[in-house]
Amino acid sequence: MILRDYQVEAVRLVRDSVRRGNKKILLVMPTGSGKTHVLAAIAEGAVAKGNKILASMHRRQLVQQMRDSFVDSGLSPAIIMAGIDHDLSCHMQIVSLATYARRLKLCETGINKFFIDAAVILLDEAHHALNPTNQQMLSNYQDKIVIGVTATPCLSSGVGMGQYFDDIVQPVSIKQLVDTGFLVPGIYYGPDTPDLSNIRTVLGDYEKKALGEVMEKPALIGSVVQNWLKLAGNKKTMVFAVNVAHSKALAREFVAHGVQAEHLDAHHDDDARSDVLSRFRTGDTQALCNVALYTEGTDIPEIECIDIARPTKSLGLHLQIIGRGARPFPGKQNFTVIDHGGNVERLGFYEDEITWGLDGKRPSAQKKVKRVKEKKLLTCSECCHVFEARERCPQCFTPITDYGKKIAAVEADLIEISRVKKPIATKEEKQQFLSMLEHYRRTKNYQRGWSAHQFRSRFSVWPRGLSEQPIIPDEAFLRYMKYQQIRKAKQREKANSV
Repeated sequence: MILRDYQVEAVRLVRDSVRRGNKKILLVMPTGSGKTHVLAAIAEGAVAKGNKILASMHRRQLVQQMRDSFVDSGLSPAIIMAGIDHDLSCHMQIVSLATYARRLKLCETGINKFFIDAAVILLDEAHHALNPTNQQMLSNYQDKIVIGVTATPCLSSGVGMGQYFDDIVQPVSIKQLVDTGFLVPGIYYGPDTPDLSNIRTVLGDYEKKALGEVMEKPALIGSVVQNWLKLAGNKKTMVFAVNVAHSKALAREFVAHGVQAEHLDAHHDDDARSDVLSRFRTGDTQALCNVALYTEGTDIPEIECIDIARPTKSLGLHLQIIGRGARPFPGKQNFTVIDHGGNVERLGFYEDEITWGLDGKRPSAQKKVKRVKEKKLLTCSECCHVFEARERCPQCFTPITDYGKKIAAVEADLIEISRVKKPIATKEEKQQFLSMLEHYRRTKNYQRGWSAHQFRSRFSVWPRGLSEQPIIPDEAFLRYMKYQQIRKAKQREKANSV
């Protein structure tokens, strides 16, 4: 395994910190930057000096991922985890935190065969370092070197990790990785923020039970699916819900609209998770709904859309969720973020540069450069044109109601809040859309001229110079038409209720 330049720099910064006398070092590296390969390089150097290594993971799937990364780097680690044969003679052990903590309770460490007298402890997802199980395990290594790695070095309250760590190193930022092509940028869409004024804060985030009651309303669940059909109907999507009931309800709503969707939670065993992920990767399942199962340690570069159906006050959770979509994949230029919780407005873009600290009293994250407040962008529901707030759409002159707000023209429609400009459709893409419209028109026996009006509604121009030769519509087109049908039905329902 050949390390990238910033990964080499990460190893150097950690070693320099050790040389300065620090024993508890927090390494900050963004999701998708190859943290496990950096840990493998550190482990390789330590073992070469005759040291024993203990690498601790807090989830079973992360143990296997860490082992695979170590093997890719030419190492031969053993595993301590329930259901897996162990080799306690190996100088490099990867442990499941829960299993290892239980086995340490069997007897005194001096006679406990499972106790690994390691000189260096590697702690993945180190923002969990202060939880009781981690602290119980780490209490056996108080005078040893502990190297924790995380993308979000803060507690749920936002404060730093200085209660345990001595030093923090940050070799590379998310923006640098995006600029150099090691991560892909997000394109963001955000709805009108739900009313959260009556929800209290618990441990730095919204209280889950009350939040679930707000977000599980049928109208909001319908809005999630409706806007997905419009913005991401042909993309592999990871959906993040408030709780298990909310996640299941979202999956049912997707299925009701003809979308292959599945739900996963902590009660599904490894085989069930593997089967669902396999279907997701191949495209047999297009929307995968979960709560917090895949907020950490998930390497699924095929993800093209992150649908956030839960508000949060936690910057760490916000970055962990969005980061699931940032890994590059062949043909993937960017990924879509559909934010139904107002999180981007509240906590910022994933690519914002952040300087992290260890302060245990104040928020640990400070923006390096304050973002210039951008003007609100509106998306016209009739022609999809994106523009700065005004009374009419400058393309099709549709009147915009409540134009001073974030949402324009039609309730529940999302507006783009990304700084990345929307790509302009090519002539080939316009021709394909018109040909599918024409096939759809003939199948439905609509009048001639219907396709041209639908085309103008989408692109704000008439289809002059294009052929009306029909072609069979693809899934993305059919979902776009389903979205249009839902939108018009809501408009009629609203008009009839007046």
